[in-house]
Amino acid sequence: MSTSNDSTDGTVVFQEIGPMHYQALASFLRDNNLPSVLRTFNPFPMTDETAIRIALGSHEDHYYGAFLNGDVVGLSMLRGWDEGYSVPSFGIVIERRLHNRGIGAQLTEFTIGEARRLGCDRVRLSVFASNLAAIRVYAAKGFVESHREAVLLAGVPDEKIIMFRALR
Repeated sequence: MSTSNDSTDGTVVFQEIGPMHYQALASFLRDNNLPSVLRTFNPFPMTDETAIRIALGSHEDHYYGAFLNGDVVGLSMLRGWDEGYSVPSFGIVIERRLHNRGIGAQLTEFTIGEARRLGCDRVRLSVFASNLAAIRVYAAKGFVESHREAVLLAGVPDEKIIMFRALR
């Protein structure tokens, strides 16, 4: 997989988010700040302030972008180090108009590779039981369910599934 965002030929490329990505990231977050997206992805507000923190801030957590013609079309993360956790939490969101094109699976694999490169023994994630497509991708990528917690999602009963993937 390519790791620079210089492609303008329609190839999706993957790279850690840095200061040069602020504008593209802010646009991506604004465009996806919708109830249909926030229903299953809500680790932080989808705002310009979040883009500033991710792209321009100093942190131990890592954020990665999927880029298509210079635009952010996916965002993944390995979070939790800023709060002192030893096992990072993986999260991902893909541009809502580009679902089912393999970008999420590729970005997941890229991010898992980055976790390995960073020396992680394993990663964790949480996913809602109602998000069947995501659960299938995670299972196919080697994530194994640990436990479930009952939650209300937009006022509707659901379950939060905690999954782990061993990396060593």
